[in-house]
Amino acid sequence: MKNRNQAPVKKKVFKSGPFKGVSVRDTFARAALQETPVTVNLGPVSWPASLAPKAQAFGTFAPGKVITVAASVPTDVLVILYTELEISAFLDVFTGSSAWTPATKKGWCLYGHNFAKFKGMIQEGVSGDPALEAGAFGYLAALTVGNVNVTLYKTELHPKTDGPDIPFIAVIGQLISELNPKLVISTGTAGAIGSVLKCGDVVVTNSARLHCMDSYPLYPDLNTMSRANTEMQSSALVNPTYVQYAAANFTKLSLPGMAKCYAEFKGRSGYSFLTKNSQAPSIYVRGVNAVPGPEPMDVVSADYLTVDDNNDSEGLEALGVMNETDDAFAFFAISQLPSASQPQWLSVRNASEPQVSAPAFPAGTSPTAIVDTLKGIAGPIYGVYQYCTTLNSAFACWGVIAGMS
Repeated sequence: MKNRNQAPVKKKVFKSGPFKGVSVRDTFARAALQETPVTVNLGPVSWPASLAPKAQAFGTFAPGKVITVAASVPTDVLVILYTELEISAFLDVFTGSSAWTPATKKGWCLYGHNFAKFKGMIQEGVSGDPALEAGAFGYLAALTVGNVNVTLYKTELHPKTDGPDIPFIAVIGQLISELNPKLVISTGTAGAIGSVLKCGDVVVTNSARLHCMDSYPLYPDLNTMSRANTEMQSSALVNPTYVQYAAANFTKLSLPGMAKCYAEFKGRSGYSFLTKNSQAPSIYVRGVNAVPGPEPMDVVSADYLTVDDNNDSEGLEALGVMNETDDAFAFFAISQLPSASQPQWLSVRNASEPQVSAPAFPAGTSPTAIVDTLKGIAGPIYGVYQYCTTLNSAFACWGVIAGMS
């Protein structure tokens, strides 16, 4: 897809749920919401000695309260989490409980430092979101893996949904400045680009690109970088020891759930390209074991919901191997910090849907028609697979962090 430099138009959006802030007419969202996500209970995970995740207090801050000062808590790794089902799957892996309920949230701290300063940037306002209504951008919690201090941040702001000022960028920059982590991990679901990645496979990369349709006057570099397909890179290096351990021992734990996901599509017209996972999903790491194929080992962050198909109709295959809507915006936020304060960063993304298969579009088909058709195919897969596939990016995150211990 080519960039379009027009001002965003105010539109009716979803007020809550996984597509909060997305147009109610969006084909991907509407299709996904027609499905019931498959969820499972992993049960106990047999962690290597001394490397089981352990919950910790978030500094001296009181659980359930809004933090209105700098969140200065010792942090080696900051993990940014996005949707409710993604955090549920992440918590299933890291805590043994997938509950993301009001009771769970009371055990986390709410991050609201300088809320009044950034509130006006949120295009749709704060109503309908309990954290935003309470004067907070999201939720914070702490844990350890070995001797590594980890802060989890469940954001209620998202680049594609909160308007052209993208308050997500300013808030992420502020939070990173306060925590001063060595590494930032942005993680969750994504769409596979290219024919190799299957549902549940994971890509760990320190390379990202932006793919923008709208204009961002406050951050014109976003559009410049998107038009030029500029590659952002971190010098983060992954110790593969425990990532490989996770691939050998843990991703297979997602197979029962993904078998249930596949069963939802068996015999469904138009989904013969979707295959049952016959072996444990893979974890691919840039610089260690790249995804086979010509696509660059980048994550592609768009400001709209994108889909790769067997005809490369949206032109994504020259850009990367995973497409989603957050990571490059978070990494751009890091690039805006003073150079001495910039942590390393990684994208850890699981394929919630594979490359979809569709007939070639006739010449002259409008870009909007192409996008909508592909969204209509991919949306249902995401709707069903999102939880079970995210278990694997959570295992990959554990592997990256354990390798730092």
